[in-house]
Amino acid sequence: MIVAIGQFLSQHTFATMRDVAMGLVLSATVHEAQRLSRRLVPEVLNFVFSVLAASVCDSSDASDWNDTGLFPVSQRQREAAAILRIGVSEKCTQAAPISWSWLVASERATADAKYAVLRAGLMLSRRLVDCYFSLPAFIECFEPLQKLLQKIESRLPRFKLQQAPEAVSLLLQDLQSHLSEQLDQARASRAPLKMQYHRPLAIASVAPKFESSYSLDVHYDPDRERNETTKLRRQVARERRSTVRELRRDTQFLAGERLRAQKEKDKVYADKMKKAWSVLESDQSEMKKMDKQRIKERKVKL
Repeated sequence: MIVAIGQFLSQHTFATMRDVAMGLVLSATVHEAQRLSRRLVPEVLNFVFSVLAASVCDSSDASDWNDTGLFPVSQRQREAAAILRIGVSEKCTQAAPISWSWLVASERATADAKYAVLRAGLMLSRRLVDCYFSLPAFIECFEPLQKLLQKIESRLPRFKLQQAPEAVSLLLQDLQSHLSEQLDQARASRAPLKMQYHRPLAIASVAPKFESSYSLDVHYDPDRERNETTKLRRQVARERRSTVRELRRDTQFLAGERLRAQKEKDKVYADKMKKAWSVLESDQSEMKKMDKQRIKERKVKL
């Protein structure tokens, strides 16, 4: 919601008094929403400052708007804000507060309406100053407002001629003094950046304790619970090592048994093959003898 309101305040062209009243209501709503958290919404500041600047600045001169350090606005927005500029001949006796009827029907840009918008902008500026006075960037955010108030005071001398409501004049003077005081306090409390200071910590030193009958099998830790924990930890490590050794021995024994069984199987197989080869060799020798005998008999017959 805050993002949508900020986008509306920064991009919308406020061409009627109804639009201006809507922007002021939204700005006041954002202020109430951020009053406790004090989260800065720059679109609200830019809109309120632009409303104040529109009462005295020339819409056709961009430098007249930007010489106070305000956030620059587009030419279309400046031309639309010309309805808020207070003329020299315009006179108002009482600046009534902005009513909800402005949001329903568009109000005419009369002197009373312009001074009502100026009064609302000054009151909202005072609330914003009180809300953001503790920000580190308070000076950068509200220095343009101080210059803008000085411009309003210099360009509207009709306050002295009683052509403007006294409430607006008093509100302007009060806001100027309050803002100057807050800016002075912010400048006085601002310090340059520096490295963090850490108190140097002393190196912990423990006097060595020597044991005349020191033994590796004895624990000299004064903490009984920690001593028992150390004993149990070492015992667990010892048992783990012994278990690993037993597992290795069992593995080696099983591997040896498997190798012995395989050798026995290979020996039985080799004996069988020897017997088979011996039988084959004997049969082969008998066949050769028989062949030789047949060859001799044939020769005798011939």
